[in-house]
Amino acid sequence: MYKTKILITIDRQKGSGGDYLGRRLAEKLNISYYDDEIVREAAKELNSPVEELQALDEKHSSLLMSIFLSAQGTVRYYPELDVVTDHKAYNAESNIVLKVASEKSAVIIGRAASYLLRGNPRHVSIFLHADMDIRVKRTQELNRISEEEAIKLIQKTDKQRLRYYKEFAGMDMYNSCNYDLTIDTGKLGFEKSETLILDFLEKIYGNQLNWL
Repeated sequence: MYKTKILITIDRQKGSGGDYLGRRLAEKLNISYYDDEIVREAAKELNSPVEELQALDEKHSSLLMSIFLSAQGTVRYYPELDVVTDHKAYNAESNIVLKVASEKSAVIIGRAASYLLRGNPRHVSIFLHADMDIRVKRTQELNRISEEEAIKLIQKTDKQRLRYYKEFAGMDMYNSCNYDLTIDTGKLGFEKSETLILDFLEKIYGNQLNWL
């Protein structure tokens, strides 16, 4: 049991290893991990299918696009349920993030959680980035797609995350001043990046950490 709650938020560029390092940290520290779990919990709160929130999550998708996807069968349509808008999805996910932060120690990926928890003294915010060529190679390997497809996916995802953060946090996600720690995972590698983060946490929390 920790003597204090630990809240780690990770914002990231596509292909820089945010999900991988987030899971590694949660496992190492023996704390909860939240990524897609936030979407599932928010869907319950809104009484909405998970697929509908996934179409809006961190993507600034328009209501029109959501309806289009439903009509095309990409998202199942439930006529008895309210249509979920960008802001409804964000508010529901924000409620989940704040609830988690009030109850337990956790690693939280994306969802502008770094902004939501910015005033929390137990919160450490991290931003991960890497050169494009490294991100392309990793995205190719993880998704088993061509280089051209990987580049398009990275560009699209990065753009969506930037717009999401800008709309709901009112800030530039790439501004390093918004974070306690920024890491170039391409230059440092995942193993050294993980060690750096754990060392950083130890210096902040001191003997309040019990993972050693």
